[in-house]
Amino acid sequence: MNIELILTIILAMISSLLPMVYRKITDSANVANPYIIVAAVLLGILSASVVYSLIALGLLGTLYYFVIYVFILGSIFLTKYLVKLNSK
Repeated sequence: MNIELILTIILAMISSLLPMVYRKITDSANVANPYIIVAAVLLGILSASVVYSLIALGLLGTLYYFVIYVFILGSIFLTKYLVKLNSK
């Protein structure tokens, strides 16, 4: 397993936290909410990874890892949904 694939898997796991962070941001109207910083860091990491992938791997390599990223992220969200559905 190469390093790009490992990073793609880690990015998908980090991205699955974004809805929770967004919910925490919208729950409180505090401007100095620390979750805003967390969301900015997560989105910064994702965009930096995309730029790195475009520069290092080219368009087709980036598309390959994007498909893997979407598949893993979809699997995580589906698992969360099924666990929530089963717990009701």
